[in-house]
Amino acid sequence: NVYQWHWRTALPLSAVFELLGFLVFFAAVSHHKPEAKSSDKKPKLAAWTLVVMIGTLSFLAVLIANLYAAVTATINGTSPAIPHVFDQKFLVLVGWGFLVTTVWGFTARWMPVFLGLRAPCSRALLAATSVNILAVTLAMCGFLRVASILLFVGAAIAIYALRMLESTVQPAKLNGVHRSFPFFVRSAFVWLIVAASLGIWAFFSGDPSGGIGGASRHALTVGFVSMMIFGVGQRILPAFSGMKLLYSTRLMFLSMSLATLGCTMRVVSEVLAYPGYVAAAWHCLPVSAVIELTAFSLFALNLFVTFARRRETQPATLYSITEKNSFTPQERTKWNIASSGSPSSSY
Repeated sequence: NVYQWHWRTALPLSAVFELLGFLVFFAAVSHHKPEAKSSDKKPKLAAWTLVVMIGTLSFLAVLIANLYAAVTATINGTSPAIPHVFDQKFLVLVGWGFLVTTVWGFTARWMPVFLGLRAPCSRALLAATSVNILAVTLAMCGFLRVASILLFVGAAIAIYALRMLESTVQPAKLNGVHRSFPFFVRSAFVWLIVAASLGIWAFFSGDPSGGIGGASRHALTVGFVSMMIFGVGQRILPAFSGMKLLYSTRLMFLSMSLATLGCTMRVVSEVLAYPGYVAAAWHCLPVSAVIELTAFSLFALNLFVTFARRRETQPATLYSITEKNSFTPQERTKWNIASSGSPSSSY
């Protein structure tokens, strides 16, 4: 795409390889079966599992749409660039169909334990996912204004279903992470609402400059998705890599703080600069980029040092007895396996 080197061959071929990679992954995970029980009844899938499955199928739809765009550009296009109209639909599919849905599913799985929240409302979560997928489908069919409203509605229902703005019913699990972890994870869902609101503004105004739509996508990808990765990634990845402790909770706080600052500057500046409201806002855009790059670099550095260090703390000290006792029977089994030093496929 950058150098356009044999792009009519390389572009569709890359799309084919990406699709094949997903199919190999899907074939591998499809062999994982739940443990057989004495009862003949099949175990009922949890709501979070269904949502993650829907997100996975949305990723398949992304790859198929990507292959279609690549083949179309190869046959009819003069460059590998995706046409603007299709690109707007495609970005909704990628952002809201795949990323948002998948994050909702794993949030329902982990956040009640990590943040001390009530259990998610399964019906509301499935309703939010249904509304979200309907919105994405309408967007792909060209009904972007209706879709933008439904995306907002779905996001609001999801926040209610996941209890993200409710008070806690038990203390948050902050072992090994910065105490600001709950605040930043909750703030990610505020960014989700900001992204949906800006999307409504963009699609109803026509957004001739592209700044409102760009701000919406930035709020979604950096404010929502990246903030969840910054928070949850530094919370669970050290434990999954041999029950290690995160190298620095201060770096965790600094990375999430800078990501929030940079995203705020970027979203506000795009809204003000691109439509021509405030010309001086253009000067804030490169500054926001540097701040965000610094945030991502600190996040990567913190995890790199965490993984590179030898484990100096015994696994049993990573979780308090109170936290261990709050696990479900399946989670307690995983904890015991990890504490004994044996590998766990679930981690």
